[in-house]
Amino acid sequence: MSKIFELYGFRLDRWNTEAEENLSRAWCPFMDAECDGGGNRFQSAITLSDNPRLKARIPDKNTIQVGVCSLQTHSGEQPWIVCPRRLLSLKGGCLSDMQASVRKQLSRYSNLEAGKKYFAWSEVKIKTALTNSNDEDKWFDYTFDYVLTGIQRKRATEVAALVGLPVNLIKRTAENNGYTLAYRDSELWIDDFPSDPITIIEVMTSSTSGGNKRNRTQIAMACEDAILKGKDHNAPGINYRQVWARMVSQLIVKSQVGMAWGGRTIWLVQDVLADYISKSTGLILSQYLSEHLNEVNILAFGYGNKIFAEDDSLIELESSSLFAGPITKSGNPFAHDGFIDIVKIGALPPKEQIWKSLLNKPPVAVWRW
Repeated sequence: MSKIFELYGFRLDRWNTEAEENLSRAWCPFMDAECDGGGNRFQSAITLSDNPRLKARIPDKNTIQVGVCSLQTHSGEQPWIVCPRRLLSLKGGCLSDMQASVRKQLSRYSNLEAGKKYFAWSEVKIKTALTNSNDEDKWFDYTFDYVLTGIQRKRATEVAALVGLPVNLIKRTAENNGYTLAYRDSELWIDDFPSDPITIIEVMTSSTSGGNKRNRTQIAMACEDAILKGKDHNAPGINYRQVWARMVSQLIVKSQVGMAWGGRTIWLVQDVLADYISKSTGLILSQYLSEHLNEVNILAFGYGNKIFAEDDSLIELESSSLFAGPITKSGNPFAHDGFIDIVKIGALPPKEQIWKSLLNKPPVAVWRW
């Protein structure tokens, strides 16, 4: 049965006084801020007034977000990260020491200069109407997890011409968003306007199955039981197909956009998810191990042997591998086909499998034409 492995950052099987103090604030050590449930679990928020025992453990809060970082589907196996903040969080302006290794690897592969300042934005949405080379109307409607850019000094008039807005609106918008403005020779400048290089960072973690209310395997119930009972709880499983559907629908598109903007897109995943991709599609990621970015880039991190260590401290993800390659075949007969294989089936099931599956289910109707 699936169990919560990390609760508000700390291992549930190594719970200690530091973990308890952290729980009392519903704190995420990877964000260095109060847990936000990963940004997409607000419907699963826990109302503490409904349970006095929970309220006693977290006395200064009325509502908390579900603090499940990872699940272990079987004892002794690698946990599955289910919260994107566990892999990477750049929000809030406080960069946690617990993600220093992840940021270092991202900086290394993105060729960012040590000591130089870069800006990061989160949840950057672009929805715009476009026309392709055949004069067909198209929509681009995507949200980027993070966009990382350089910084340059730029005249407000240049910015106005670049984005198609009047200078007075540029000035007001820049002031509202904390940019540094200065007048030089009677001309307005933005001293920290975003510039190349552009790096898009997409964080893809596993989804949980819906769970069962009667068995208390819904994510909020599992969190409550883990707080009160420790390891004596049940948790939801991993929804592999949903993870895959979300990633495959965006992988090529966002990679193409990064290249079109003169930058790169890096997909940040866990190593067990990378293994699942290799086993379930025609793409064998081990064939794309690289030291340099390419058209499509997947940077995988894992716990390694740290889950077996007799250590109560938080686990920093340090073990990493970069898988990078072209979108399509390069023309080299000895080259791998490219990341387009990610949408292909890994292996065809034999026809006998469908007969076996049908035998094990009653028909729902008799069809007559």
